[in-house]
Amino acid sequence: MPRTSLFVPPTPMSSPPRVRPEMAQKQHRVHADEGSITPLAIGFVVIALLLTFLIAALTDLHMTRRELQSVADSAGLAASDSFEPAPGSEPGLVFSPPAAKRAASRYIAAVPTPQGLHNVELSADADGQHSVVIRLRADYTPALLSRFVPDLIELQATAYARGSLRIS
Repeated sequence: MPRTSLFVPPTPMSSPPRVRPEMAQKQHRVHADEGSITPLAIGFVVIALLLTFLIAALTDLHMTRRELQSVADSAGLAASDSFEPAPGSEPGLVFSPPAAKRAASRYIAAVPTPQGLHNVELSADADGQHSVVIRLRADYTPALLSRFVPDLIELQATAYARGSLRIS
């Protein structure tokens, strides 16, 4: 019986598999799309924090402006009590700017100044014979920027008060 050999002759070392150029580009593109999302997340967090800061500062400004307007309205009401009787035979009221300013000044001195307002200035004027105009001007410092920016914004408020007599 013939003998068969199990011996397989060695083959020369085979080279690594060839990669086609289009496959190499495809693999390179896959790796180019990889990256970190951390810079994008940090950017969005910074933008969100800046928007939150801006909204808080604008809300504080709006609320302080409303407080100044309410003080001006109340000072105008106090000034409307500073009338004098009209001269002549007809009943009536006459407002004098100095008397209106004194009455409004007394009121403003009695109430606390809204937080964040400095250098509050008052002016009063008689608008015709039957009404008075009170103007308040103040420097506003935002609560969030008070250490960095003193007296940043000027706020103004104007109030009108009218007096009348009713004869029954």
